[in-house]
Amino acid sequence: MATLQLRVNGSARTVQLDDPDTPLLYVLRNDLDLTGAHFGCGLAQCGACTVHVDGAAVPSCITPAASVQGREVTTVEGLGSPERPDPVQAAFIAERFPDVPRIALTATA
Repeated sequence: MATLQLRVNGSARTVQLDDPDTPLLYVLRNDLDLTGAHFGCGLAQCGACTVHVDGAAVPSCITPAASVQGREVTTVEGLGSPERPDPVQAAFIAERFPDVPRIALTATA
């Protein structure tokens, strides 16, 4: 069992994993209840699982959770809130465009 210390959306989080190579996507969704990143292709091609790692857009479906220890992970939930959306999210709202995490996270990287 591995204990990982992660920093997600500005908060320190600790997770226990049987395998530290578990994809970050599974840790975010299953262990941290952050469901904004989605499983799509599983091959890092569709972008449904995109998150920021230290400000860069990264496919979380192929990123081992252990590889982000000591780095800042931002999910779409961490970009903004309904009361104070990120500028990209605000533009989507103004244009009535569905807030697609892949686009929002890629555009803000």
